[in-house]
Amino acid sequence: MNRSLSLSTRIIVAVTLFFFLALGTITYFNYASMQNFAKESEMEKSTQLLNSIEPVVSINMFLGMDDPMRDYLGKITATTPMILKLTVKGSDGKVHFSYTSDRYGNQNITPIRLTRAIHNKILSKPIGTIEMVYSNAKYSEIVEQYKHFSFQLLLAALALVLLLIILLKKALTPLRELAQELKRYDPTKSNFPKERIEGEGEIGIIQNAVVDMVEKIQDYTATLSKLNLELETKVKERTRTIENTNEQLRREIEERIRAEEALKYANKMLEKLSTTDSLTGLYNRRIFEQNLKKYWKTALRERQPISMILCDIDHFKKINDTYGHQAGDKCLKEFAAILEKCISRPLDMVARYGGEEFIFVLPDTPLLGAITIANEIQSLLAERNAHPHTRIKMTTSIGVSSMIPTEKRGSVTLLQEADKALYEAKAKGRNRIVVNPL
Repeated sequence: MNRSLSLSTRIIVAVTLFFFLALGTITYFNYASMQNFAKESEMEKSTQLLNSIEPVVSINMFLGMDDPMRDYLGKITATTPMILKLTVKGSDGKVHFSYTSDRYGNQNITPIRLTRAIHNKILSKPIGTIEMVYSNAKYSEIVEQYKHFSFQLLLAALALVLLLIILLKKALTPLRELAQELKRYDPTKSNFPKERIEGEGEIGIIQNAVVDMVEKIQDYTATLSKLNLELETKVKERTRTIENTNEQLRREIEERIRAEEALKYANKMLEKLSTTDSLTGLYNRRIFEQNLKKYWKTALRERQPISMILCDIDHFKKINDTYGHQAGDKCLKEFAAILEKCISRPLDMVARYGGEEFIFVLPDTPLLGAITIANEIQSLLAERNAHPHTRIKMTTSIGVSSMIPTEKRGSVTLLQEADKALYEAKAKGRNRIVVNPL
């Protein structure tokens, strides 16, 4: 470059070249950002798709409705060509839905593989998994196109960098010397070695301005020292005030945290008390009646059988009168524990119906399944009575009813028939099972 050019011209040229360098650098990082964005975008799309599928699949798996789930997933795979493979399995390994695209295995880039566990919404138990393979073809296409453009632009920017370094080295030598003197300058030990110079050139203007600035710095140094001492005093006072305020705030936060924890515990205990029987830990009658309505509607809609078992501890009043109420309460707890052992499905429930009466609701269970559970109750109770350390023997009368709901008969019919069967079991001498199918 011609030395006759002014410093401002040379700086403008240097800044222009620097702009192109910055452009190349930004392009490179933009390429990397685009690559990450494309990858994250495809990952987000696949995750959002799986998030939208999971609740529907979870509900259908929970209710055992495979056909609606297959119809729903079939529409999803038909309208979403990016899905290469979709499989829904139960916790027992059974495949409830499977789809594989004809493009599966022909991808140039590794597809996205996602696995999501399906949980029982009531008992928080796993009931299966969703496995999805999602195509990364769109990501590969975007990245490849942007890579060519970025590479070309980066080469141009690198070429301009070399030219910029050469120009700046020649143009900024006088300024570099002035900067080195400023770097070595210490206003407390020596004077600034540079002096004012004549002329209207850019270097002279800058150097004269620097000399003026140094003189002002020297004038301000003494004033700043005094102000620093005053500021340090104020800072110490302010620090003490802040520390005291922070300590008070910390104590308030700790008190609030303790109050929130106590409130959470109280709410948890209140929720437990509102849904369970305080003595036996089983569901209470209110929750039983709520679930019976829901199970009845489902059974009516799906044309599925629903069964009910009503149990009553024989001569329980005699146990209380003979051994005391504490012993009677212990017997109720032991009997409730036996009843809980007899159910294994998530939807099956047992509740304390009142006093020494307990009730089962068994959705999607035919009469034979209910009789099996009733026999198991009698068997476990007999084992308990046979134990040598069992002081108080117990027997139970059981009434069983089962039906497929219709529009004309409500859930009260099922309860009435179970109650009739229980009454008949008591009338026939207790310690027996009476079945009253509809």
